[in-house]
Amino acid sequence: MSQNNELFGQNKGNEVNIQEFLHKYISNWKWFLICVIISLSLGYIYIRSQIPQYIVETDILIKDNKSSGDEKDLLQSLNVNSSGKVIDNEIEILKSNSLMEKVVNDLNLQNSYFIKNRISQVVIYKKLGYNVELLKANGNTYAQPWSIKVINKNQAIFNGQTLNVNRPVQTEAGLIMITTNNSGIDNRLLFVNFNTTSNVAQGLISNLLIIPATKDATVLLIKLQDANVDRGKDVLNKLVDEYNQAGIDDKNVTTANQLVFLKGRIDSLAVELSSVEKNVQDYKSANKITDMTAESTAVLTAMQTNDEALTQLNLQMGSLKNLENYLSSPNTGQAKLPAMLGISDPTLLALVQQLGEAQLRKESLLRTIPETNPVISSINDQISALRQTITQTEQNLKSSLLGSLNQLQTKSNQFESNIRGVPSKERGLIDVMREQDIKNTLFTYLLQKREETALSLASTTADSRTINTARGNYVPIKPVKSTLYLTFILLGLILPFGVITGKEVLNVKVRKRSDIEKHTDTPIIADISQSTDYDPLIVISRPRSMLAEQIRAMRSNLQYIIPSKNDKVLLFTSSISGEGKSFVSLNLGASLATTGKKVVILELDLRKPKLNIALGIDNQIGISNYLIDQYNYADIIKPIPHQENYSIITSGPNPPNPAELLLNGKLDILIEKLKKDFDYILLDAPPIGLVTDAQILAQWADATLYVVRYNYTHKTQIPVINDLREKGLFRNLNIVFNGVDFSVNGSYGYGYGYGYGYGYYSDDKPQKKSLLNLLKK
Repeated sequence: MSQNNELFGQNKGNEVNIQEFLHKYISNWKWFLICVIISLSLGYIYIRSQIPQYIVETDILIKDNKSSGDEKDLLQSLNVNSSGKVIDNEIEILKSNSLMEKVVNDLNLQNSYFIKNRISQVVIYKKLGYNVELLKANGNTYAQPWSIKVINKNQAIFNGQTLNVNRPVQTEAGLIMITTNNSGIDNRLLFVNFNTTSNVAQGLISNLLIIPATKDATVLLIKLQDANVDRGKDVLNKLVDEYNQAGIDDKNVTTANQLVFLKGRIDSLAVELSSVEKNVQDYKSANKITDMTAESTAVLTAMQTNDEALTQLNLQMGSLKNLENYLSSPNTGQAKLPAMLGISDPTLLALVQQLGEAQLRKESLLRTIPETNPVISSINDQISALRQTITQTEQNLKSSLLGSLNQLQTKSNQFESNIRGVPSKERGLIDVMREQDIKNTLFTYLLQKREETALSLASTTADSRTINTARGNYVPIKPVKSTLYLTFILLGLILPFGVITGKEVLNVKVRKRSDIEKHTDTPIIADISQSTDYDPLIVISRPRSMLAEQIRAMRSNLQYIIPSKNDKVLLFTSSISGEGKSFVSLNLGASLATTGKKVVILELDLRKPKLNIALGIDNQIGISNYLIDQYNYADIIKPIPHQENYSIITSGPNPPNPAELLLNGKLDILIEKLKKDFDYILLDAPPIGLVTDAQILAQWADATLYVVRYNYTHKTQIPVINDLREKGLFRNLNIVFNGVDFSVNGSYGYGYGYGYGYGYYSDDKPQKKSLLNLLKK
């Protein structure tokens, strides 16, 4: 049996046939080519329909605002501002909705204009000569693009409606007004899309990419993807300007508060100074005083100097009192820092300044992140540490100022004692002039501080610097034609590949030799091609056809299956009805008869006989009559027309109990008689999947030919053949692969035969190639 396996190409079912696998796809190259061409055409249309996208970029330097010197060491010891600007926070600020909405409003980007070509759109920015302003929207405003064509400076056509320009007009899109300018008017038919500021800002933010130049650098690379390079440049430049202005506004909050305080204090002090000067004038007029003595002048000068020092100390004490009240307040997160007027201690001033900057930084971060964020918690810890340090420094400075204040007050008391010796009129004059000098000194000091504060406010600069203004590349980055064409080519290849593979996977019927060899080691003795000829004896009617040659090849292979001359009985069966076992057995018998051998075929499918119908032979007398002793041996044998040495025993009338008849012993006698008169006895048995007749007949068979039909027999039925072989239910079991369609590319995998292929025989007519046949394949 192993020798037969090798002869008929078995033991290869588990091997991967690369040639067969590739041939399955290569043979369908036309479908691959057609799909690729169609896919490339679709890819071309898709690319043309896409709006090109360009990259515009700029870069800015975020300045590090760390302190230096001793002040830096002090602040670092408090873990305040140890990292300067937090780059991630600045990125979030640049991508915030508030900044981008300002950009959209400043550039009037709520409306977008474009030209429609056949399958593409071209975005238009500026250079239109006019602008469409949406005054009041309605339910249709944002639903669709609206056509517009400006005829001249007085008339325009909006969505088919002619209207006057520079006037509000009610349209289907809402209340709009078209305004023109002095530049040339674009008279082409355009389309305008209305949108809200927030939606446009969100769209720009989604196309915005901000990354640090390197890991430790404070340079930010800002990139924007937009359909128009000039619009992208304007957006980035305006975004950087708004970012810088927002930083300046945050830094000027404390300075502006101080300036407001100074202005209000100066106004109230001017009123008080005017009142004091009027008192001096009235006193001099009432007492007729024009000059003072040298002693009074000296005393007055000394008292003025002492009073100035007291004024400065009282001003500082007042500022410390305000600072102390601020620090002792339970909630100072949103309160304004008090003005540090008169305070000259650099350490305290630096700490108060850092406290203000920390609070401003906290307020700025709370615009983009929640208060529960770890960054906010870190800033809160820094503010708490600063407040404790400021409280301690304020107490130390207050103690020092109280000592100085006590000393100056003692000197003032001494001057008061000395001035008692001055005449009462002059003393009264000194009192009123002293009050005037105090007010005047304070007024002059506040004016000086106001100018200093105003100068500080005017000189504030942003913490960033633009390295390069926005620049763009006019070569689009999207769509990437090479990538898209490659993608569509792959889609064009995947589609037929998937169809062929899916068809192969979903196929449950036997379509090639390997489908048999994967599930059984039973040898395949022959491959019989599909035939459209309905002649039952095709080897006689068309002896030079390819099918007749295949039958002769199977006849030749019989010598390897039943080499002994005593082995004469061949049994034909299959899994189910319709697999062609009767056709194969009838034509094999005819082929054997042409060699001069005497052949008889027994129609043992007693339930559904077909041979007598195909041959047109009377079936009134047959095997069933013989088995019940109605007729003898000589009466049931009938010659087959048009073929010498070939006889048939038809089934006869259908019996009610075929299996019991086959086992009554008469068939054994019949076969023994036939062996004496014939060289070959062919048993056309029923399918084994339906009845047990074939297994009963197997006891008389020297070899069994099991017919499997191409694209008809289910793959699940092949393992049954292997079980029959392993159990030894059929002697010398072999397979005949019937009805193979060699015209289907890749259906058989390796071509026909055993190392060679068949061309057209003289009796075979070549099939005309047509689109219908191609689709069938």
